[in-house]
Amino acid sequence: MTEKKKKKNLGKINRRKGHNAERHYANWFKQLGYKLCQTSRYGSRLYDDCGIDLINIPFLVQVKAGKQKNLNIISELKNIKEKVAENFPKESREQELPRMLIHRKDVGRGRKRTSYDDIITMTAEDFKILIKLINNNDS
Repeated sequence: MTEKKKKKNLGKINRRKGHNAERHYANWFKQLGYKLCQTSRYGSRLYDDCGIDLINIPFLVQVKAGKQKNLNIISELKNIKEKVAENFPKESREQELPRMLIHRKDVGRGRKRTSYDDIITMTAEDFKILIKLINNNDS
């Protein structure tokens, strides 16, 4: 197989892994009670263009799947914040929602997935927002 063909196939595989991970987490959030959660590819191009992969939940979520060789989580979270600031009104709910990146790591063939293979990352400030959301819902 030529080098060019290998790269093309790898691109298709990575795209499929990404879409599968987005659908997995959309279903995961539905099971957590967010029945209207869906992928932004399906529901809203505007959110998708802002780097937000799941919508109709009280979080701004970017999903990554597989091996992410040069993944810069800080840049990904900053990108979401910047794109939301550019594309949504200042008083919109999206400006206040916590941002998180979910990385569904590639476990490889023959290895069983563990709870350490799916990692959620967010800033401390966004974590505080999340805690406030939880506390407000418990009141």
